Amino acid sequence: MSDIAAVFSESGLLAVAIPGFRARPQQIEMAQKIAEAIKANRILVAEAGTGTGKTFAYLVPALLAGGKVIISTGTKTLQDQLFNRDLPTVRAALKVPVSIALLKGRANYVCHYHLERNARDGRFLTAQDAADLRAITRFAQVTQTGDKAECTDVREDSMAWIAATSTRDNCLGQDCPFKEECFVMQARRNAMEADVVVVNHHLFFADVMLRDEGMGELLPACNAVIFDEAHQLPETASLFFGDSVSTAQVLELARDTRSETVSAARDCVPMIDQTRNLEKAARDLRLVFGTESARLSAAQASERENFDAQVEALERRWANSTPCWTPRPSAPKDSPTACAAPRRWPSASRAGAIPPKPTSSAGSRSSPSRWRSTPRRCMSRTCSSASSTATRAPGCSPRPRWRWARPTSATTAASSAWRGWIRRR
Repeated sequence: MSDIAAVFSESGLLAVAIPGFRARPQQIEMAQKIAEAIKANRILVAEAGTGTGKTFAYLVPALLAGGKVIISTGTKTLQDQLFNRDLPTVRAALKVPVSIALLKGRANYVCHYHLERNARDGRFLTAQDAADLRAITRFAQVTQTGDKAECTDVREDSMAWIAATSTRDNCLGQDCPFKEECFVMQARRNAMEADVVVVNHHLFFADVMLRDEGMGELLPACNAVIFDEAHQLPETASLFFGDSVSTAQVLELARDTRSETVSAARDCVPMIDQTRNLEKAARDLRLVFGTESARLSAAQASERENFDAQVEALERRWANSTPCWTPRPSAPKDSPTACAAPRRWPSASRAGAIPPKPTSSAGSRSSPSRWRSTPRRCMSRTCSSASSTATRAPGCSPRPRWRWARPTSATTAASSAWRGWIRRR
């Protein structure tokens, strides 16, 4: 370990390259222990006080080891500091040909698809959100990485970032028309090729969870992993290997579903209404906790007034918020509405619309230009009808079952928003 001691000495490489650098015995000892652990492929837990110089103590042996190293930090702020300042400084001092890469979660990168779609729709709560999205659009045209930390014109907590980024649930993956320009995929490719990759604890455990489920991987294979701020690991791990749910997730699903429906199937009004009802139920549940910000167990939350009632209300809204192309549950046998209710074709003059066939069945409405009958079986389990004129079960409505002239018009509307949720269940 003489090389490590020489690097940290008063006349070493660090002292020559960094003005004001001073050798510290605790720092040298820590760096030597880390170098030994990397060489022997064993685990080391090191604790040092403030002012020890922990960052340089693990960066020097990591860069001199010669293998692929992943460095995980507790916060994105420390991650940016490490990648933009500390790592380049130490690499330049040691004069080693080591490539480095920065990798964050997908919510930290601009998504071309969601940015273009939301900028085109122009639905914002405030004028500031609209101005922020325009600034993000300009940023996306000049940035090389798409990292929102580089966009200093927009606050990090701006609601416009939600409209300009993607999540694991609403990402289109290989179906995205911008997959070749995707900033997330570009960052992952750079991480695969780099010698040192800087990540955060959340991304590291997300990779571990995906590997355990056999669904792929986010991080490359490596020779060593260094955790900075390791005392945060238990709390971060519990987020990925425990079960949790938040109203923010429900609000995000409702918002994405409504946005996809409005852009691809405006005629599917019931789904839009149901997403608004789901949003209201989620916000009512959040009001149970007031303005305080705290993490509670299920037992502690159930002690709050109206918590159980609001959860039940949210569950009912969730059950009702099914896609509008899903068949309705079968009605009782003696119900006069056992068959699905007719649905209107919004406009026969729409481009690409298939002109519906006129119908003259008894009791039907006189609007042949907007209705289309199809030989679909009645929803009642005891009904043997295969068309609108066949014999129906007792209590079955005399009206035929109607469907869209183009069955995929509503299906494509919310497929993006619901794909991730369906896969996870």
